[in-house]
Amino acid sequence: MSDAYPDATNATFQSIEKDKLYEVYYKLKGDSFHAALNTKKILSVYRMYGTLPDSMRQALPARSVSGGEADVYKEPVPQVNADKIFNAKYTWKGQNYLLSWFEHKPLNPARFTIRIEPYVKFTYQIFQDEINAMPTPILAFFDREKLRISTVRIAITEKNERQYLISATTASGTGYEFVFDRTAKLINTIYRAEAFYYNIDELPEKIQTFIKNSSAFAAMKLAEGYKFSDPVGTGYVLNLQGTEESSRMSFDQDGNFVSMTYQTALYR
Repeated sequence: MSDAYPDATNATFQSIEKDKLYEVYYKLKGDSFHAALNTKKILSVYRMYGTLPDSMRQALPARSVSGGEADVYKEPVPQVNADKIFNAKYTWKGQNYLLSWFEHKPLNPARFTIRIEPYVKFTYQIFQDEINAMPTPILAFFDREKLRISTVRIAITEKNERQYLISATTASGTGYEFVFDRTAKLINTIYRAEAFYYNIDELPEKIQTFIKNSSAFAAMKLAEGYKFSDPVGTGYVLNLQGTEESSRMSFDQDGNFVSMTYQTALYR
């Protein structure tokens, strides 16, 4: 940390995984920052802001997931793309989500792609030498399926638990996405899909009831749903489509709600 930011002050460290993973809050030239690091390198950095500026308050979701409270406003640094990204914690119906604004410039009025997904404190990419240190059941899954891992991102939740976001390809080059939780349970992939759904009434009754009783999502149409099934994890994923908005919802094998990702676009 001293090598990377020799001018940093007021550094406060917290151990996420002793001798392996830490987070640190610090000041640099009067600004507040939050970083993730291991014993070898800085993994991710965010510039922290005290409150949401008016421009971002005006760009809060105005459709199905409106009415939540946003705080912990931050931006990743450096910003590597022309379309800048800003994040906040968004509390909606008692659940915390990660709210991301993707600001598209130089459009006038400004266009924001808005995405809401399960809340994580930070994410970072790991590389080949670290991939082999992932939980054995995850490595065994890709070995069994003869899939080649191309990228791995680690997400750290509010409870300091890891999630593994993995891209992998078949021998023919077809790409798939996988999400595993800290216990190496598979919680989302279309790769192991054993059934597809195009009508809400085709789904298990518990999932039907959840969607139909939801004031936010009942009006959306099911674009596609699927059930994935594997010894290391089984569940359902629904892709819902509304007017200028969409949502992807995950359920476990018993039909219990697991998580939601939402996306829309706003002009300001």
